[in-house]
Amino acid sequence: MLEVKNLTFLRTETLHFSFDFHVRPASILAVQGTSGVGKTTLMDLLAGFERPTSGSISWSGTAFHNEMPWHRPVTSVFQSDNLFAHLTCHQNVSIGLNDGSVDARQIDEAFVRLGIDGLQSRLPSAISGGQQQRVTLTRALLRNQPILLLDESFSALDWDTRTGCFDAVLSLCQDRGMAVLLVSHDDRDAAYLGCDVLSLD
Repeated sequence: MLEVKNLTFLRTETLHFSFDFHVRPASILAVQGTSGVGKTTLMDLLAGFERPTSGSISWSGTAFHNEMPWHRPVTSVFQSDNLFAHLTCHQNVSIGLNDGSVDARQIDEAFVRLGIDGLQSRLPSAISGGQQQRVTLTRALLRNQPILLLDESFSALDWDTRTGCFDAVLSLCQDRGMAVLLVSHDDRDAAYLGCDVLSLD
């Protein structure tokens, strides 16, 4: 379980954020709220791009709020800039998996699972936005980290394409027992996913 306990972050003397919640394995939590309430700040704290002023973040009882980003059990998928334009889709997936734990066959199997088989040799500019996000999810699947952060990852996509990506996330979450946090401005997202909502104000 992902546990965020009494987590605070002081941006300035007059601007501070506070979070306290948990996300069980194989479940999704939608994070909602108006601009400036701390949605992206929360994601940055979980990913390690910001350090909390106080409090703790843990997975299965092991705290990781003091770890460097690359040592955390977290994968982040952003709205854009997820793929290198000069690399093929296969290369984009494999570039972050150079520790030898994943081979070409496993990458191909992941492309099949997410419904994008056949795109391995194509450049990101030659595929749709929804397909690009599925390539990014392929990389997340193969990294096999228990926490997945989706920061407005699908908001630029049309609804049909977005729900297709949500279906892939649901399958990934349930099969891997992942805890997923989804930052969203659209109430339809949480309704489609049937997930709990954390409303920030």
